[in-house]
Amino acid sequence: MHTIALLPLDDRPACSRLPTQIAAVAGATALVPPAGLMPRLREPGDAEGLGEWLRKAAERADAAVVSLETLGHGGLIASRTQATTVAQVAARWEVLRGIAAPVHGVTLITRTPDSPDAMEEPAYWDPHGPALHRLSAALHRAEEWGEPDGLTAAREAVPPEIRADFARRRLRNHALNLTALELAAEGVLESLVVGADDTAPWAVATAELRQLGFWRTRLEADARVAVRPGADEATSTLVARTLLGLLDAGPVTVTIEAVDASGLDRVAPYENIPVGRTAAGQVEACGAVVHAGDADADLVLLVHTPDGDGDWAAGPLTKRHTAAERTARALADRAAAYVRAGRAVAVADCAQPNGSDPLLADALLRTGTAHRLTAYAGWNTAGNTLGTVVAHAVTAVAARRAGRFDERAHLDLLAHRFTEDHGYMTRLRAEARAELGSVPGRHDHVPADHPVRARLAAGLDAYARRLPGFGAHLDPASVHLPWHRTFEVDFDVRTAAHRPVEEPTA
Repeated sequence: MHTIALLPLDDRPACSRLPTQIAAVAGATALVPPAGLMPRLREPGDAEGLGEWLRKAAERADAAVVSLETLGHGGLIASRTQATTVAQVAARWEVLRGIAAPVHGVTLITRTPDSPDAMEEPAYWDPHGPALHRLSAALHRAEEWGEPDGLTAAREAVPPEIRADFARRRLRNHALNLTALELAAEGVLESLVVGADDTAPWAVATAELRQLGFWRTRLEADARVAVRPGADEATSTLVARTLLGLLDAGPVTVTIEAVDASGLDRVAPYENIPVGRTAAGQVEACGAVVHAGDADADLVLLVHTPDGDGDWAAGPLTKRHTAAERTARALADRAAAYVRAGRAVAVADCAQPNGSDPLLADALLRTGTAHRLTAYAGWNTAGNTLGTVVAHAVTAVAARRAGRFDERAHLDLLAHRFTEDHGYMTRLRAEARAELGSVPGRHDHVPADHPVRARLAAGLDAYARRLPGFGAHLDPASVHLPWHRTFEVDFDVRTAAHRPVEEPTA
């Protein structure tokens, strides 16, 4: 059994649990730090203690997957809110030089969300977040076009002391991103993912992403470093990349398709490049290879491309494009046809952010082939979704080839994604937020004894049990809100593995 020492971005399920679920698909174990060392929302983790834990865990692991923000700052949010210096963080990273096992790292470009919500940002984000978002875009335009049009007004909308702190934090974190590139170029890191979430085509983060891409090429580290949108899924992609190396089952080839191929040229909300490029970047981050139009590729990645119909975190969708149902049905039918032909098929639902498209999820379930997919996801940003799907799928393909595939773990993960992304994010969460009176665009708080928690547990259990072909059941007692808010949920779902393969129905 392969073992990976995993230091996640934080304790959210997408960052800490999802990578362990993907490892389990290949019969591998991911060691994670004790909860007492990890960050808890705005409270930083014990960076020194985490470094010592990593050093010891790596001694009994085949490889390590490390969030550099957690190792250096004590967590992702701490990297945005704490006053740690470049020297302090770089000193904490020195523990990596003493690890004999291959180390795969992730570092993130600091985001500038267009929201006054300060839960995950410096306190001044409430109320200055939207103005800082506009300033970020104005700075990028001025740098790109060489003209300061609009920059003066954008600066004047933010108090000077906040502008100064905003710029200094970005400078520090950009310097650390460059330091991470240096560690990869030196070979201290076997591979590195540089991610950026919650950005836009015009943003300082987009400029920094491009600059880091230039340095990757200058250092001739293109094969070692992936630079792309995404954040929370990054440790999952690195777990997949690590497993591909440990399983030694040869390269995994991926062909990327969409019902409307032009949809791959669309830029998804909260991102800065076309979704097709994001997909290719996630394949690269996982250590797999894109084969354009290759009928013999190991994996078909079907992308449900952005349609602009809304955002499931902001509220239930009130309008749909006229072609939405036709597109969803066509993609589900294509997935079913590939499955019937014996192909490995993964579906990435990027139609709307922060939840799956119910038109597609329902269509996939109606075909009777949902449980025969190699991977599925539809949550948060397109980068999050694509990274999750590709990581799960390439791990499954490689594990089958190497004789290490765990069918039960695979089906459990597949059922988990349908239950969370479709059952919770696009259905139950909106009901819970309405009951709580949550403010659109802001995180809420759910008291420990609030009855909405029991209703969420019952609803998730009912959804999981109705999934056709999975034989799934969910433990209602396992349902909890890790950060006492409705944005994310965690639970245990189990499936009946090793059942006869069912023929799909129309």
